[in-house]
Amino acid sequence: MIQINLRDYYPFYESGYFVEVSDEVVALLLAHMRNEAAYRLRAYRHKAYYSLDQGEGIEHDANIYKLLCPIDLTSIGFFHVVF
Repeated sequence: MIQINLRDYYPFYESGYFVEVSDEVVALLLAHMRNEAAYRLRAYRHKAYYSLDQGEGIEHDANIYKLLCPIDLTSIGFFHVVF
C-alpha cells in the first residue's frame, strides 16, 4: 500500500488529502499522467490545434475552400449558402 496525495490528481482539493492505495492503482495513475503529458507535448510540438486522434488527411478537409478560386466556389454553390 502506498500513500498518495489526492491534491496531485484532483485540482478541487485545497489542501493535501492523503489516501493509501494499492500498487496497481498507483501504477495506473502514473501511466495516465505520463500519457497526458506525452499527448500535450506532441500537440505542442506539432502545433496541433485539432485532435490528433482524427486520423489522416484532416488538414486537407479543413482547407478545401482556401484552395478553390471564386469561380469554383460559385459552381459548387458556396456563395449561395453563405451569403
